[in-house]
Amino acid sequence: MMQSVQLLFTRRRLIGSLLIRGVTWSAFSHVEIVMGDQVIGANMFGGVTLTPLKERLEKSSYAALVKMPCPDAAVVHNAALSKLGAGYDYLGLIGILMHSLRLEDKARFFCSEFVAWAFDQAGSPLIRPEITGRVTPQHLWMLAYPARTTGKPLELLSPV
Repeated sequence: MMQSVQLLFTRRRLIGSLLIRGVTWSAFSHVEIVMGDQVIGANMFGGVTLTPLKERLEKSSYAALVKMPCPDAAVVHNAALSKLGAGYDYLGLIGILMHSLRLEDKARFFCSEFVAWAFDQAGSPLIRPEITGRVTPQHLWMLAYPARTTGKPLELLSPV
């Protein structure tokens, strides 16, 4: 039986979020893996961290949940957890901003790079592995999986 992993896509009303969305042509500036009532992701001011889902939604101005199919969700979650504390990939982010440079640091992650890496490690790649270091939230958003969106992020916690 095929399982799934939920991804949380968010944006905020901050200049950094606006800049990321502008450069990546995306409605979202951030993506994380949902693990129960927490999310795990790579954040600019902390690297790979676990954050309460409710806290992430409270700070967001817009959010969406997407279920990504995979053979074993626990393997994706365990791969993600294995990188807790890893640093943020500022070089990779600069590479995306410059559009032509491959500057990523394989020991560090930015948000969409981290999500793609975790799925790849679980043997369930979302994108071709050779472009994992160039993936943006928009690339993951464009994958053809059902999404649940709302203009009020906390409504995502309520049952449909």
